[in-house]
Amino acid sequence: MTALTVEPPEYYPVVEKLFAGPIQDALETLGVELVGMKVGVKPVGRVIKLAFLFEIRRPETFLPGELDSIISGLLEKLAEDATRTFGRLYDARFQVAGFRTIEAARKPRKEEEISLVVNCPDDIRRTIERLGKGLVIYLKDKRVEFSTITLTMPVDGRPKLTITLLVPEKKSPHDKEALAKELERKSTSYLRTLNAGYISVEAKVLDPGDKKIGVIMKKLDEIEKEAEELSRMDDIRELMSVLGKGTPEN
Repeated sequence: MTALTVEPPEYYPVVEKLFAGPIQDALETLGVELVGMKVGVKPVGRVIKLAFLFEIRRPETFLPGELDSIISGLLEKLAEDATRTFGRLYDARFQVAGFRTIEAARKPRKEEEISLVVNCPDDIRRTIERLGKGLVIYLKDKRVEFSTITLTMPVDGRPKLTITLLVPEKKSPHDKEALAKELERKSTSYLRTLNAGYISVEAKVLDPGDKKIGVIMKKLDEIEKEAEELSRMDDIRELMSVLGKGTPEN
């Protein structure tokens, strides 16, 4: 998890599980590095208001204001999901009071040229990182120009790997599909070598012409499926009860 600060701190578990984790997962799918996040929480009656400050590094392929539009839609959807799947248990509603993004210090040029992002459970991280480094070398050897390659696995441990490659120039659908298939083939081969052949692989290639909103909303659909499970976690239920957000009476 990226650096996260929550005020007041007693809301940290709620923010981390219902907002911070999903936000980081979704942004990393698009190659956006979330360096730090600060969240202010203010309960007003049964409404839990949240204000966000994001410190990020974004790919150059984003147009001015485009990422802010994506984050705005992302936060609103997460608030709606949190209210529907979790807040209803405590008669509470989540509301986004606002957000702001700031640019983190740029990495040295050599590090910035190629970004490898790995988002997966800790018990498989070393294997996926080795796979990612192998793919970076392979793509360089093939003279494929790209800015970011993201490898993502579900937090619940399902053996499904999603690889997203961001390329700086627009490619034809045929070329992107061919490159994605080649990534899937090469990754499957590498995983067998790493004794992880049980992991299935899906790859996709994105260029500046792709609709980033569509990509991020697809990721949100996957996150929404996990919200019901979060609402039943004992530590979250106990915290909400302590904070006075008891379950509504029948």
